[in-house]
Amino acid sequence: MKHTFEVGQKLNINIKNIGINGEGIGYYERMAVFVPYALPVENVDVEVTEVFPNRIIAKVIETKKVSEHRIEPFCPIYHECGGCQLQHLASDEVAVVKKNILDEAFNRYTHRNLPKDIIKDTVRSKQEKGYRQKISIPMRYDGKTNHAGMYAANSRDFIEMDACPIHDPKLNEVVASILGLMSKYQIKGLDERSKKGNILTVIARITSLDEIQVTFYVLRKHDKLNNLAKDLMKEQPFVKSVFEVMEKRYQRVGFFNETLRVIAGKSTINESLNDFKFELKPEAFFQLNPPQAHQFYLKMLELAKLRRFETALDAYAGTAPISHYIASSCKKVYAIEVDKDSCESARMSLKKNNIDNVVVLQSTFKRALSGLRKKKIDVMFFDPPRTGLGKETIDLVLESLPKRIVYGSCNPSTLAKDLKLLMKKYVLETTIPFDMFPQTALVESVSLLTLKRD
Repeated sequence: MKHTFEVGQKLNINIKNIGINGEGIGYYERMAVFVPYALPVENVDVEVTEVFPNRIIAKVIETKKVSEHRIEPFCPIYHECGGCQLQHLASDEVAVVKKNILDEAFNRYTHRNLPKDIIKDTVRSKQEKGYRQKISIPMRYDGKTNHAGMYAANSRDFIEMDACPIHDPKLNEVVASILGLMSKYQIKGLDERSKKGNILTVIARITSLDEIQVTFYVLRKHDKLNNLAKDLMKEQPFVKSVFEVMEKRYQRVGFFNETLRVIAGKSTINESLNDFKFELKPEAFFQLNPPQAHQFYLKMLELAKLRRFETALDAYAGTAPISHYIASSCKKVYAIEVDKDSCESARMSLKKNNIDNVVVLQSTFKRALSGLRKKKIDVMFFDPPRTGLGKETIDLVLESLPKRIVYGSCNPSTLAKDLKLLMKKYVLETTIPFDMFPQTALVESVSLLTLKRD
């Protein structure tokens, strides 16, 4: 007889493993039960909060048996904020968990009996706190005072925050200065009751060269915002660039649109990675943990084993950091990126670094590959968004048949699904997980595939 579950129902669960979102997973009468903040080997009394046809979400009422790997989270709002998922787990064990998440995704989606050692040990980040170099902070006004904060997990509920310990400390100092200057100039965050205010969100980025760029995401203009920006640069000398961008009611994705404009300082900030120089605009994508990104790109280069006579393709190139790393090891690189601003930034940094064998193509992968059909591509590099490559792109790869594929992934599930399709004609040689974002459940990885021999 199939069991019927109800919200509010109490269960006792043995936690077996950790899911892709960092939650503990156990089973009750063969139904998967997802329990945030629970750890493997723990026995927990839980209360059901949501019921779905194939799973249950529940919250811990009491932990009867505690994992030896459980530690005290260092953030005072960890259990309210949705930014981190694994602060309660010792970092040595986090590395094991992230490898296991990849392993479980491969077992579930590739439907292949892969060698047990195909997935290597997780490459850990040297910094596990204060590593994140970009912050996006909603600003709220309660009728008397402005507050900075974060959003609760899986919601838009505002959680007030004094400082975020996984972000660079200088960014927290900048946010504190902004709050003080907002009070000085009577500039308001969003009032949730009236839905009015001036600044919705503050986005700030710091580079390894200690240059900070601040962008105000604005609901309604305030004539003193320029004054605030100038004062901010005086109070915080690391701030070199300040922008504003107006909220657009029907904008679906991201903060940036055509209203973006500089209101103080310069239009770009300088970044350095592996001695390569980059100039970053607010909308430019750049890795949030540069020292770990450096190791990530070095591993991609190492696995590719490029030869000086070979031609490479760098898809989903963004500002083309991969192209920078691989250019000196091969004859030519075609960097493919659909976003115009990213292409401009890529061309600018390539020129600045005296790299002349990379061609940046503003194009979709399909259109670019069609234009390059007479060129022999030896190695393809991919670093796609969380949605992965998808069947259409993979079909084009399987027609082109490069000798080697180096796949950088930020989503174990889509990686495994893509690998299943690619392995029709390729052999998966290895996958190396990276802890790019310590304290979170996110898993990045680099995989090498080689063309099967006839």
